[in-house]
Amino acid sequence: MKTNIKAFRRAHSSAQIVNSIDDLLIDIFLRLPIKSLVRFKLVSKRWHSLVTDPRFCLMRNTNPNPVVGLFLLSPDVNLSYDYAPLSINKSSNPPFQKLDFDDEPRGVRILQSCNGLLLCCSNSARECNKRYYVYNPTTKKFSTLPKLNGVGGVSKRMCGMRLAFDPAKSPHYNVVCVRRLQSDSGEYRYQFAVYSSEKGPWRKWGDPYTAEVGFEKGVYWNGAIHWISNGTANSCYFDLERQALEIMPMPPIPDEWDWRRNSYFGESCGHLHYVEFFGAQIKFDVHEMKMDHSEWFVKYRVDLSRVVDAYPEMICDYFEPTDWYYYAFTIITLVRGDEEEDSFLALQIPGKVVRYNLVRKTFETMHEFEFEGGESEGSLRFPSVNGFQYIESLCCV
Repeated sequence: MKTNIKAFRRAHSSAQIVNSIDDLLIDIFLRLPIKSLVRFKLVSKRWHSLVTDPRFCLMRNTNPNPVVGLFLLSPDVNLSYDYAPLSINKSSNPPFQKLDFDDEPRGVRILQSCNGLLLCCSNSARECNKRYYVYNPTTKKFSTLPKLNGVGGVSKRMCGMRLAFDPAKSPHYNVVCVRRLQSDSGEYRYQFAVYSSEKGPWRKWGDPYTAEVGFEKGVYWNGAIHWISNGTANSCYFDLERQALEIMPMPPIPDEWDWRRNSYFGESCGHLHYVEFFGAQIKFDVHEMKMDHSEWFVKYRVDLSRVVDAYPEMICDYFEPTDWYYYAFTIITLVRGDEEEDSFLALQIPGKVVRYNLVRKTFETMHEFEFEGGESEGSLRFPSVNGFQYIESLCCV
């Protein structure tokens, strides 16, 4: 009995010593998976303080956290999301199926994923009634963005809202809003406003800008938000540090085509990628942007012929072979691996998500969707939506 008491006291004393040495605790915490740290926040106020300290988050995010899954908006009226884990051999529960925020009876829609945080908005029909949120799906915490009520006399016609967040550089995030000005001449002019989670209120940036770019879908990379024009107009990017809007070069359009069609545009592990199709294609190039924004270069060459052979449901034979929609597939996302040979495309084909290795040229089924009534054979459940990446994060919102 005395031996047990002594052992208990020694163990209890050791625990007190460990708890009193923050540096040792932090060193241990840095080696643990994020899911464990989320649970450890509940152990004590001291542990909660250490795990949520912005300095700890910066140390934890020195290297980018991997993408562990994808959120895909289901084609129904309930704003529910299918979750596709990216690991072949591990099953995981979805972080959520619906975003149920307070006072949002119509639900909440994801607009963008950015390094562990999600930019979301309420599903209101009227723009003036919409609310915007930044949500961390790992910690289940969200922040409501302040209303942007005609900053500097800007029209209330919203064109795009984008999140800029790099946890390796700062625990704070920015949100860029693009609004369209009223114009009697019919020419569209756009006004930018920037919100900072560190500095607070919305601030108008610069003079109105004339552009032919659709500002709905932008990608944050290398300190800037990038937008691509589907036609022949210039693409552009907004550098947040310099507060400057710049022209972005694009790959040349083939001679037999007079416009471009963006098929995939996204970021992964510090790399910006772009894929465009010209007609029915299963052979295409993946372009990557140079860090100085000077040009795109071909990073990968893709040939999906063997994928089509393995999954013949990808062929829509009721279309002509030259038709855009002859091959039923979309690029959901591109993920760069820790090692170059681990980089892959997540492809949506009828009923499945297929993982295609960009270096080894191998492929396998990654996720299968449950069949729902109303879906026709050979159809894509998500015909025109890229996946929203799920990256585990402890960052505060």
